[in-house]
This record gives sequence, structure tokens and C-alpha cells, in this order.
Amino acid sequence: MKSSKFAIGLIALFSLLVSCQTAPIAEYGSLDRAAVELLANGSARRVDIVSFNDFHAALVEELTVVDGGVIVQGKNPGMAKLATAMREMKRTNPNTVFVSAGDSYQGSALSILSKGKIVSEFLKSMGVAASAVGNHEFDWGDEWFDDWSRDGGFPFVAANIALKATGEIPSWAVPYTIIKVGGHRIALLGLATLETPTSTTPANVAAYDFLDPAATARFWVNRIRATEKPEVLIALTHIPSAVDKLDASRAVSASELGELEALAAVEGIDAIVTGHSHARVSAKTDGVPVVQAYYNGRGLGRIAITFRDDGSFSLSTGFVDLYSAKDSILEDPEAKALYARYMAEHGATLLRKVATVEGDLAHDRSSNVTPMGLWVGTAMIERFGAQVAIMNGGGLRKGFAPGRVAVQDFWDLMPFDNTAVVFKAKGSDLRAMIEHGLDSVGFGNGQFAGLVVEYDPMKPQGAKIVSMRLADGTRVADDGLYTIVTNDFIFEGGDGYVMMEKAAVESVNTFVPIRDALIEYAEKAGVIRARKPEVLKAVF
Repeated sequence: MKSSKFAIGLIALFSLLVSCQTAPIAEYGSLDRAAVELLANGSARRVDIVSFNDFHAALVEELTVVDGGVIVQGKNPGMAKLATAMREMKRTNPNTVFVSAGDSYQGSALSILSKGKIVSEFLKSMGVAASAVGNHEFDWGDEWFDDWSRDGGFPFVAANIALKATGEIPSWAVPYTIIKVGGHRIALLGLATLETPTSTTPANVAAYDFLDPAATARFWVNRIRATEKPEVLIALTHIPSAVDKLDASRAVSASELGELEALAAVEGIDAIVTGHSHARVSAKTDGVPVVQAYYNGRGLGRIAITFRDDGSFSLSTGFVDLYSAKDSILEDPEAKALYARYMAEHGATLLRKVATVEGDLAHDRSSNVTPMGLWVGTAMIERFGAQVAIMNGGGLRKGFAPGRVAVQDFWDLMPFDNTAVVFKAKGSDLRAMIEHGLDSVGFGNGQFAGLVVEYDPMKPQGAKIVSMRLADGTRVADDGLYTIVTNDFIFEGGDGYVMMEKAAVESVNTFVPIRDALIEYAEKAGVIRARKPEVLKAVF
């Protein structure tokens, strides 16, 4: 990112952006003394910027079930309970504004079938002021941004996305927006993560450059401060963050790119809203407050701004936990009716029973091979006649609790329209593919089936695998040729699997959607039995 080519491109971009338009100033909140505390000048003493991120159209509540005496806790509150929590926060402080840190649309059947309309209607009903651009906003290409923005009543903010052809910010976004809350001017500067090109289908972002967030912010912060005179400037981003495991008060970058630390070093940024890494963050980086609100509507991040009569202000952050309290939250009638309206149109197809799940078919993309990952891989091996299946952990979006599963559950499991690719590769290349997904950094851990792998988690990347055998016990030979099935996203280099296509022999894109193949496989079996994934063993 320090190359002269990058520097020239950045300078060219900034010269083109001098006349760039921003969204008109929207006003929020209340100055009613009976409802809020006011300063001597008549503006509000406190403003709350409340964020959510990586909602992934998690519209339906995940219910808590009991299987064989074991409680399987559902965590997603669903949009009706999320709406109740958001409305309660606004009732408590009318000077509360909601923002999204991106990845709102891709993730569930009703959003996919409506091309995001149900999500946009929900966001509009909540009065969302702005949204960062997440990587999954590009999963359907770039043609839906204008519709989402219009239907949702908010701008997409993205200062560091530029069209390769012109160097300009795309027409469907603005670099920043100014909002007025309780009489205070607040700037929201939008920034996408540099991981976007490898975290969505590469062809969908081929027309765009994703510029260094910190360098971009440095230009725009100076410009915004000079021309807009905001009292507070917040970076609204889809940049990944996490909490330092050794110091819970410290926020750190959740990728090797170090985007968060570099951004926090930019003078003039008062707070940073993050996303992408699905983390719970309420901490500081280099003294700058940072929040992230988990994912799937399981929490909300709050930046509380307390203004003083002398013109100064202080910031504090918090994470509002919804998933552990969701059973006590009532559903919002308006959001519930919105969901019912879309289900009336699509429900007959989505609610068709496919199979019954026995056991907890759990999935957590931060785990290596999960019960769901193993089942999906096994199904792909049998359906496509391969020896080994490889999936990216982020390509599977949920687990299945015990009980009945319908078509909708499979759309929620695999919201992406990925197709199955079958190819052959040497054992040495297969080893590199499996190793790439072990204890991964910056993307969901790899899932596989058809192998038994022993690895040393203490060894560096590239030297972790100790032994690797096929499911029948045959040792994988470096010069042997093996048939592998995967999805087109990682075959083409997504999530950093750049070795796949290069190593492939006789590759064939079947153009069979993996989601459809899983539905057919499960429906034919009638029962899905969760198995403990004893395919990966740690040795020291």
C-alpha cells in the first residue's frame, strides 16, 4: 500500500473529489426540555450513536430448544425483537441515532428473494441515518445500492471506494454525511475494509479500487473539519476489530492488515464504528473509542456523547447484549407485520419441510471443522463423486438445531448462490489448501470432509499439518492426484485460496447451486444426523 502507484492514484482521486457531493443534512432527536436535558444554549446534553453491523438479514428469531436434556440456545433475536430494543433505546434518549456498519442484506431467504427490499423497509422504519459498505453488499453485484438507499432512506458512505475507470467515488455512495442530532452537527465518514476484494466474489468488485482507509481518512477528516465544522467526527466503517485478549480495554485489528490501528492514528477522528469480524467491542485504540456490535442483530454498539456548556464533550462506549436477554424481549408489532407481509408472498415455498435434524448441527466460523461443516462436506462428496470436499467457514452462515428444517433454513445456511466446482489436484497442493483454512486469520476457518488430518496448532502457517489421510485411511501422497469438490467463490481465490485454481487439473464448474444440492440430499435422506467432527486432531 506504500507504492508510488498507490500514492499517485490517491492523489488523483483526491483531486477529483474536491467537488464531490454529500448527502443533505438530516435532523434527528428532540429539544423538548420535558424529554431531554439541555445545555444553556438549548442543544441536547447527550447524544447516542447506536450501531449494528453484519446483520445479514437475520430476520427470524432463533429459538432455544431442548435436545436430549441439553439446552441449545438460539442467539439471533430476529428483527421484531431487535426493533423493540432499538425503539426502547430511543424512548430512553430521544437523541439517539442508528447507523449500520455494513453487511445488512445478504444472509436469509426473504432478503435474497426480495433483493433486500424487506431489509431496506426495516431500516427505514428504524430511522437509520447512514450505512458503511460491507463486502457482502457486493454479493449481488453493484446494481442494488441505489434501490437500497432510496427504499431505506439513508446514504451509503464510502470515501475509499473508487471506480478504476475514473478514480471517482461511485454515484451510489457519498464519502461522508453530516447529521444534526439534538442540535449538534456530527460527521459520519464512511470507510470500507481492504479485505473486500477477497471477501466477496472477485468479479463483482473488479471495477473498483479499495484505497487505504487511513490515508483516505486523513484527507477527508481535514476537509470535513475545515468546511463542515462538525462538533464530532465518527468513522463509520466495515473495518474488522477485536478486543485484545490480554487487555479488555484495548481494541485491536482483527486482520493482519492493521487497518484499525492506522485509522486510529489519524488526527481528528473522535470514534470508530467497526464491523466485518463479528466481534463484541467496546474499547479504545490509541485513545480512540471503538465499537462493534457482534453480528446478526445480537447486540448494539453505543457511542454516548456528553456535551458540556463550555463546548467540550466526552465519549463513552458500550455493548448492549440482546442475544442473552432475547427471550424476555417482546416483538415489535410493526416489524412483525412487515415480516408477515413478505412471508405471505414467499412462505409456501420457504416453509416446505425438507428433513428432520437429530442432534445439534452446530456451526461457528471461528471453529475449524464443525458438525455443520462436516455434514455439508460429506453431502458434497456423495453428490458430486469426489474424494475430498473443501468449504470456507464463512460460506456457511448458521447451524441447525434439533428438529424440523425447511427450505428457508437452507437458504439461511447458504445465502450465496455459489456453485459446485469439481477438480483434481496433487496431494501437495491439497495439503496447502487444507492448511490455509486452519486457525485462519481474517476469514472463517476452512471446513472439509473426506480426510483425517493431524496438525500442530503451535507451528507457523505452512508447517502445521503433521499427517493427512483419506477417510479410508490411505495416506495422501504429495504426488498423488485427488478429486476435490469446492465452491466457485474460493476456487477463484476468495478468502485467500489463491492456490486452488492454479493447482487445478481438469476443473469443471458444474453450475449446480450447492444450496440446491444440499436440499436434494437432505430431502432424500429424510434425517440429518449430527456427527462429532473427528477429522481434525491436534498433536503437539
